[in-house]
Amino acid sequence: MKVQPRARAAALAIALQLAFSAIALAPMRSVADESRPERYRSDFARFSVAFPGGSPVVRQLEGTKFTMTGNDVNYAEILDGVEYSVEIHDVPRFAKIMLTDHYILDQSVKGKLEDIGARSLDVVETSIQDEPAREVVFEALDRKFTGRMWLVLADRRLYLVGVLHPPSLDSQQVGARFFESFSFWLE
Repeated sequence: MKVQPRARAAALAIALQLAFSAIALAPMRSVADESRPERYRSDFARFSVAFPGGSPVVRQLEGTKFTMTGNDVNYAEILDGVEYSVEIHDVPRFAKIMLTDHYILDQSVKGKLEDIGARSLDVVETSIQDEPAREVVFEALDRKFTGRMWLVLADRRLYLVGVLHPPSLDSQQVGARFFESFSFWLE
């Protein structure tokens, strides 16, 4: 089949126009992407979140009053005096069978606050991604820091998503993007 010269010229003009448009828009896209934190994904922990600095320090948790199993991991990053973190704790199978979600979450709030030497200022019963959760605003007993955390019980996995910061900052505003970017998935 022979292509008409006019059709070939029109196709070439459209292709060139698309190529120039892509080149012109590419810098705008890359600038916009740089302003958003990169999402961190842990397939092992089954969550993703946008840490403001990019990549957290990952460490195994041991010896705290709050630790429930040998599979407790903390993903944390400190940026400009603010600590962003996600902890995972796997609830033992027998505990999940024998205890209510309400009890597990309430005891987890109490245990975590005790571990970090803080007291709750506000605890709200909520759900995140249709899983039972608590949102907690807290301050250190010595008032050197304050913060906000979510405790989410997704099947047998407990997620603690938190931000600790100086008391001069607003707990609802600090880390708002961090909390909004958090998501998890079940096995």
